[in-house]
Amino acid sequence: MSRLILPPPLSLSGIVRYFHIEHADGGALRMPAMPFPYIGALLAGSTHAERGEERMDSPRSFAVGMLSRPVRLHIEPGTVFVSAPLRIGQLQTLFGISSHELTDRIWPLDALIGREEEDKLFDRLRLRDGPSQWMEAMSAWMRAQLARREARCGLDRWQLPAASLFLDSQTLAKQSGLSLRQFERRFLARYGQPLRDMRRMARFLQAMGGMIQSPAASLADLALACGYFDQAHLSRDFKLLSGFTPRDFARGMHGSSSPELGLLRYDENEKRLVLASVDADLREILAGEAADVASMQDAV
Repeated sequence: MSRLILPPPLSLSGIVRYFHIEHADGGALRMPAMPFPYIGALLAGSTHAERGEERMDSPRSFAVGMLSRPVRLHIEPGTVFVSAPLRIGQLQTLFGISSHELTDRIWPLDALIGREEEDKLFDRLRLRDGPSQWMEAMSAWMRAQLARREARCGLDRWQLPAASLFLDSQTLAKQSGLSLRQFERRFLARYGQPLRDMRRMARFLQAMGGMIQSPAASLADLALACGYFDQAHLSRDFKLLSGFTPRDFARGMHGSSSPELGLLRYDENEKRLVLASVDADLREILAGEAADVASMQDAV
């Protein structure tokens, strides 16, 4: 497997987390639940995702919503793809679509932008040579897409500060100048899942990021640092959202290497870029700020 993870141009840093370009050896990989949508294109080969009996084949260019549960990703040997994981909520900014409409779905890009526009983007990518040119082509298309949307209807950039995620819905609705029902609808459209589920996802991402960065010396300490009620709460959520127990995940990352975790195994430079982008938004959450209350409410 040959992989490049590249920072986005400054003009897209509020939309794109990073660019991911891969020449894959093939095989079965596990993708954990993630609140980050992404767009991409298959320049060679094929992939499909599976969850239980459901199979989702990837079109040549695609948009993927947030994943509320882990999936298995099967990649054909020799597959080449370029993708742009987006920041939380930016699927709506880019396409004007409610994010929850694509939650747990792989969507053909032409269904969102039209066949003619998709043909232009794919041809630009296919005719370019190498990662830097692929990234430039996709970046140019995204800038043009944002400009078209802004000229047509303006860009809705409503988003909550990360540290607000553990406040109660009534308070957040009032701060946003919305009724509770309006706030819940707007939150779902922007984030792709309800507030309660986003809180759970935020804690999980903090825990998983800590395990990717280094082996956890103590799961109890990690649970406390990430705002879980206790170690059992961490273990239950981690299994649900990653498909692994915390100890199996840590062993697969830092001990006996698990092929299924190949997408999450980064070198030191990649770790710095990926983990920083995971929470330009979410890392600001302080476990001590109302997290104990939220953890007890969400523990069931």
